[in-house]
Amino acid sequence: MGSKKDLVAWWLAVLLMAALIAHFSNQPFADQDLRPELSRRAWLMQRVRTLPAARFSYDGQQVDSRRDPAGFVQFWVRKGAHVFFYSLLGLLLAQALAASGLRGGARWLGAAGLLLVVAAGDEHHQLAVPGRTGRLLDVLIDLAGFGLLAGIAWLRERHFRFRS
Repeated sequence: MGSKKDLVAWWLAVLLMAALIAHFSNQPFADQDLRPELSRRAWLMQRVRTLPAARFSYDGQQVDSRRDPAGFVQFWVRKGAHVFFYSLLGLLLAQALAASGLRGGARWLGAAGLLLVVAAGDEHHQLAVPGRTGRLLDVLIDLAGFGLLAGIAWLRERHFRFRS
């Protein structure tokens, strides 16, 4: 178990990151819509159109790099933000749990469990925010990003433990 100062610092970092996520999740979609600004970047829209065509459906909505390059870029920016912020929250949770005395795989599983609760609660909350949707797929994206980083961190820990 870490010092009391470390324990408080890590849990405070968790709370601050969760508050930041809640702040963004509470904003109506119209306040976060990047498409008008992206559309003004003609060079970017042209560059996207030169990429191989990509079109797919995400939860019933079409994402198409040729017909709507601004929407295509926005889709990836938003999903990237999900992965980044939830991965960071998950890593902070893992550190806070380590400072609380949890070690090894238990802290990573504990962090994943807590992250699942936060992500599911966040998506549920978004159902009440104008223009936002709550999607199970977004919860899975949040967890996948954390899973990737947690796996890398876990392998790194094992590698250094076995080398010393």
